[in-house]
Amino acid sequence: MTAKPEKKTPDQEQFVITRTFAAPIATMFELWTDPEHLSQWLPPQGFSMQYLRAEVKPGGSCFYAMTGHDGIKMYGRMTFLKIQKPDCLVYMQQFCDEHEKITRHPMASTWPETMLTNVVFAEEVSGQTRITLTWEPYGDVKPEEIDTFVKAKGGMTQGWTGSFDKLDEYLCLMKK
Repeated sequence: MTAKPEKKTPDQEQFVITRTFAAPIATMFELWTDPEHLSQWLPPQGFSMQYLRAEVKPGGSCFYAMTGHDGIKMYGRMTFLKIQKPDCLVYMQQFCDEHEKITRHPMASTWPETMLTNVVFAEEVSGQTRITLTWEPYGDVKPEEIDTFVKAKGGMTQGWTGSFDKLDEYLCLMKK
């Protein structure tokens, strides 16, 4: 099940990653919708994450800060388009400044302004859940932004794999 608001982009303009986790679907859904959990595993390696405001509901939004070990600080916002417990989560994500004004990626000026994230949760055998994440530029996207996005797919694989590795570790800690 894929929830797509508005237009569908061509496949080359999408990034898709799938992984199965050793946790029931209800647990996985909670780990993706509770800011306390998200902040433990979502940020890239070397970053911590703090939610400054969180309203996780359709039409709601979250505002967060990520701080790197080297002192780099980035802000972002998630706006929830669809939350269908327990199998679907759709949100837009944007970089912001500390006042929530939309900015560009601090290390990639031609990165798309808005990204659409679609997460599908599927129950598998023995209490396992498969996550399929589709990430794509969204809204009024310029050709150079699409080009930057397409060229960055290797880095996206590394980044999301790193976050998913942290999620696996977090699940292990939760079981103790």
